[in-house]
Amino acid sequence: MSTTDEPLFRDLLTKRGGVVHADFVSYPRSSQKKLIRIEVLTPYDHRRTGQERWFIQHEGGDTAAYLVKLKPDGHGGTQFTVQRERTVTKSAQ
Repeated sequence: MSTTDEPLFRDLLTKRGGVVHADFVSYPRSSQKKLIRIEVLTPYDHRRTGQERWFIQHEGGDTAAYLVKLKPDGHGGTQFTVQRERTVTKSAQ
């Protein structure tokens, strides 16, 4: 489960540059996508940089992992980056 609050979680999921956008760029033809897991690597507390790994599963069983970095902007907001890490096939899980 993510350590972010609801508005930030929604932004990470749906905004341009978020996880769904990054996944669409990597898998433009995928019609079925499901967020299956979030690993908290460093909890985000709005004071220090946090990191999470989000896993999106596609039809056929392929799962893509995305590294999400959350950084306070110094004005009460949060900047984030999303980077694709790897793809795991169903047989390799």
